[in-house]
Order: sequence, then C-alpha cells, then structure tokens
Amino acid sequence: MPAVIDGLQTTSDKIRALLRAGYPRTETAAFLNIRYQHVRKVAVDAGIEGGLQRGIVVLPRSKAVHKVREDVAVDILVAAGFAKIAAWIADDVGGITLSTPVPKDAGVYAFVVAGFVKYIGLTRSGFRSRMSNYRAGQAGQRTSARVNQIISDQIAAGASVEIYVATPPPLEWNGLPVITAAGLEAGLIKMIQPPWNKMGVDPLPTVRQVG
Repeated sequence: MPAVIDGLQTTSDKIRALLRAGYPRTETAAFLNIRYQHVRKVAVDAGIEGGLQRGIVVLPRSKAVHKVREDVAVDILVAAGFAKIAAWIADDVGGITLSTPVPKDAGVYAFVVAGFVKYIGLTRSGFRSRMSNYRAGQAGQRTSARVNQIISDQIAAGASVEIYVATPPPLEWNGLPVITAAGLEAGLIKMIQPPWNKMGVDPLPTVRQVG
C-alpha cells in the first residue's frame, strides 16, 4: 500500500489511488487512519464503485441482484448512545481477558474491530457475566466458544477488539412491559448484519476467491 500512495500529497488523492489499485474501503480507511465515511464520500464523488471487497466475484444464487455488504462503522452506535467500556486483550496463559473490569448492568453489547461492528449481542445476566463466558470459551457453550476463538485469532493477528455497550431503559405498551434491549439487539442485527453473528443474519451470496 505505501508504494501506491508514494508521492501523493492529499488524503483524497491517496484514497482514490488505493481504491483504484483494488484495495477495499475498510482497509483503506484503516491504513490511512481516517474514518470510513471519508473514504466512502471520496469514492462516491469520484465515481469509484470498487473497493467494497477485494479479490472476490459474486455468484448469485438466483436472478436477483445481490450485494456483498460493507462493514458498518461503530460511529452509528456511538451517536445513538453506545459507549466503549473495555477491550479484549491476551492474557498470560494463551487465552483472552478484559483490559478493564466491566459493569454488571444488562443490555446490548457490540464487539468492534478497527472501528467497524463485528458482533452484536444481548445479555440479561449482565455484561460482566456474559464477558466471563466469552473469556472461558467452554466447548459446551457453542456461541461463547466460537466467538472466543474469533477474538483470539484477531488479537493474535494484532487487531484490537473493543467492547461497546448500551443499556436502554424498559418501556411499556398498553400497560404491558417491553424489554427494549431485546428489540434493540434484534434491530441492530437486522440492520448491520454483523459478520460474527450467525442467528438473524441474512445469507450472503456465494463468493469465489480470485487472484
């Protein structure tokens, strides 16, 4: 990537050069240490439609047009009230642990890598208890074990996995209780379709790696 932008002065020129060289928008934003929205705006203004994914060909399963979804920036969650509380880090025995203790509150949480939402979850037992399950990654808890492995792989690759949370208050509907956190989790999974989630995520089209 450095060779592509060698000699370019402005950030916009660097963005256009990287996208035209075939680098994805997310990777471009991370490399230049800028917000994804900036990369997207430059791409749209320049009429560059590429950069959504690198090295893949979409093979639709039907005549319908499918698109490979882009990562969603955590800025959307922060603007709505989510707050960062900790990050996953490597422990001393080859596992994962938290950078700082997390609260016992119940609510919705998100795992974020390089500024993009990778996983959305809900806990009624509290963030501390739920994160303990992920940290243990016991084989009997399939989701916890699966996500534990993903987080471990990310950390081993040098990535930072941050934790953002929200604790929406309960509401009522016609005098009946409504658990807003559960609705928020479902709505976010449907809207974002985080790549680490399995349940509730619409299937992507079949892709074939090329190059």
